Amino acid sequence: MDALVSFVRARIDERWRGALDAGPSAAARAWSAWPDRVDSAAGACVARTGSGDDAADRARSEHIAGHDPDRVLEALECERRLLERYELLNAGLVESPDRDALLSEYRNLVLPLLALPFADHPDYREAWRPR
Repeated sequence: MDALVSFVRARIDERWRGALDAGPSAAARAWSAWPDRVDSAAGACVARTGSGDDAADRARSEHIAGHDPDRVLEALECERRLLERYELLNAGLVESPDRDALLSEYRNLVLPLLALPFADHPDYREAWRPR
């Protein structure tokens, strides 16, 4: 289980650095979708998504804007808190009448699901795949 936790933490850290490098801002939801592009809060074009002539261009813009660095950092913080909760439970630092059930849920479902988006990573182990 330590290897799975380390794997997930490393992937979170990689994505965290990537989001920081992409330029998060102090204002939440910093990116704006336009029919043909995505702009930062400062108005700079982050990505061109086409000519803006069809629904697919707009959908791409909205999808990219929905993954702006601030939103990604928020999601990663949630994942970090899930890992932290597991580690505290596992170390016996959190009292809970259903501790054993929670640990089982983490080991059999939560941690494997956190790792699943990285199943194509060379360090991913098939044994971690959720059952």
